[in-house]
Amino acid sequence: MNSLRLRILFPLWLFGFLPAMGATRMMGHSLDWFFGITGVLLGGGVFLGAYLVSGWLLKPTTAVMKGTTAVLRGVPPDSTSAEWLPSDFWKLRCDINMIFAKQRQALNAAEQHACQTAQRLLTAERLLREAFTALQGLFAASDEGVLVVDAQGSIIASNAKLDDFIGKAVEEVAGRDATRILSALVERFPEKAMVTAWIEKTSASLDAQDETPPMVANDNRVFSLRSNPMRTEAGEVIGRIWIVKDRSEIRVLENQLRESQKMGTIGQLAGGIAHDFNNLLTAIRGNLTLAELTPASNPAGVRDKLQNANHATTRAAELVKSLLGYSRRSTGASIRKTTNLKRLLADVQNLLKHSVDPRVTIQMRAGMDASYVNADGTQIEQVMLNLCLNARDALPADKGVVEIAVENVTHRLPGTADSGEITDFVMLVVRDNGHGISEEHRQRIFEPFFTTKTSSKGTGLGLSTAQDIVRDHGGWVEFDSEVGRGSEFRVFLPRVMNPDKVDDEGPVDIGPTVSAPVGAQTTILLVDDEAPVRSIATNMLGFLGYRVLEAGDGQAALDMILRSGEKIDAVLLDIYMPKLSGRDTFKELRSVGNDIPVVVCSGFVIDPDEFMILSQGHPPPVDIMLKPYSLDGLSKALGKAVQKPESHENAFDISTSRTIQPAAAALVS
Repeated sequence: MNSLRLRILFPLWLFGFLPAMGATRMMGHSLDWFFGITGVLLGGGVFLGAYLVSGWLLKPTTAVMKGTTAVLRGVPPDSTSAEWLPSDFWKLRCDINMIFAKQRQALNAAEQHACQTAQRLLTAERLLREAFTALQGLFAASDEGVLVVDAQGSIIASNAKLDDFIGKAVEEVAGRDATRILSALVERFPEKAMVTAWIEKTSASLDAQDETPPMVANDNRVFSLRSNPMRTEAGEVIGRIWIVKDRSEIRVLENQLRESQKMGTIGQLAGGIAHDFNNLLTAIRGNLTLAELTPASNPAGVRDKLQNANHATTRAAELVKSLLGYSRRSTGASIRKTTNLKRLLADVQNLLKHSVDPRVTIQMRAGMDASYVNADGTQIEQVMLNLCLNARDALPADKGVVEIAVENVTHRLPGTADSGEITDFVMLVVRDNGHGISEEHRQRIFEPFFTTKTSSKGTGLGLSTAQDIVRDHGGWVEFDSEVGRGSEFRVFLPRVMNPDKVDDEGPVDIGPTVSAPVGAQTTILLVDDEAPVRSIATNMLGFLGYRVLEAGDGQAALDMILRSGEKIDAVLLDIYMPKLSGRDTFKELRSVGNDIPVVVCSGFVIDPDEFMILSQGHPPPVDIMLKPYSLDGLSKALGKAVQKPESHENAFDISTSRTIQPAAAALVS
């Protein structure tokens, strides 16, 4: 008897015996008989019946259980145990199992994909959060003021640098209105009309992107404005970015680079200038020697030799003055004035003729009309010299020609093709018949430090500096070149029409007249560390009738002025001296409240604004003279210092004076 049959037998016996007990009770009989022989027989009969019934139910029950197990396990049973199942059941069962398997596979793949997607989203969210944090940090720490505006003109974002530039928080100025912020930007510049026109022009077009040239703000710092459209990946414009960049430090570095390049240019000029200067010294020395050897009985011969020496000295002074004028150091932002470019061309010609081979032909071409530009004259001189020296270095060994021209032209702005407005420009042309520029080098000639010259002839900064200067002045540079035939460079600068005020120095007055002696009652303190200079200046001042006191340095001069008790009417003060310089001496005099008239002189170009600061509210120097100075110049300067008006009737010609010592007619070096 197996366990299955027992599981069937016991319920059948129990369900057969219990009804018998219930029937006996319903018939009103006592149940005591169940515990006797009758009960045993009844129970045995019920058990026997249950046993027979269980045997009859065992086989179909076993078959059903086997079939059910097979169905649940998915394994087909033997044929005898599954006869009760339909014939297509297992095919249907396999199809169902296949469907469920595919669904489980798809569900597993979907769960895996969902997990991977969720992981990627978490990673992307983390990276986006980090990128946004980094962008916020960069946006806040940027040294440029940034304003982000949407297509409707509302402010999306701005940074603290823009707040600093405006002077207030953006929210306080305009809320979300970008127009009010742009108006606040305009107020930061003295040239409001130009900034307003640029903003309006840029805002008028969705695709416009532009940058202003460096502009000086109200606080004298230098800024530039830039604007670019914001686009989606599809190219749709969704807003605009406005950027304010502080270019003050960059401008200082640019000026330093230009000064460095200028010194290189001076180095190239120095050789030719030294050669001419030696020739002039030879003429001076030779004429003075001949004057000494001329018999006293021939005063006209002595006078001729002295006049020749004086003329050579004047030429040497003009040569040094030209070089010093070019080499003077510009400070801060460039000072632009309305300047005649043709006059600058003449000054450049004076420098250039000393630095080229005499066999080179320099041709100058300029029209009759003046060519006015708003420019820093020193920087435009630097552009001219850079182009001319490059042309000089490219010339053949013989029959070299450099042509320099200035013309007034009308031209469209570069990049505007035929649609651009025609504007007036001044065009500077430098043309040579040198070896030309090869095709491989043409794209690089304006790169800083790019040069095809040897290290002794160039640094590669000439053309790049020239281009930067021209662009800074609102112009541009064009060039054409052909190998073996030469090059032509064209510089275009905006022309100023009908200027009201022109920075145009008149001719240098080196007239031969001096004032008559003023009398011995006026005392001049001569302060110079060079004994030969003091000697010649003392003779000049003595001839002019002044009483002269001498000091070899600034400290000695202060002692004489402040502590000696001498009555001193004016001071002729040199700048570069040991112990105490002329600057410190002047500053010390003014700091103690001494307003004695001072005439400053030096062999270097001096900035008058520097002495305005040193004056500390007291009178500045009466005059600033550049050595070597002439007797006439010295007379005029000291005449202003002691307030002795010159008498035109008493003026006389140096060449007719026989009382002046020969050295006094020369220029002081």
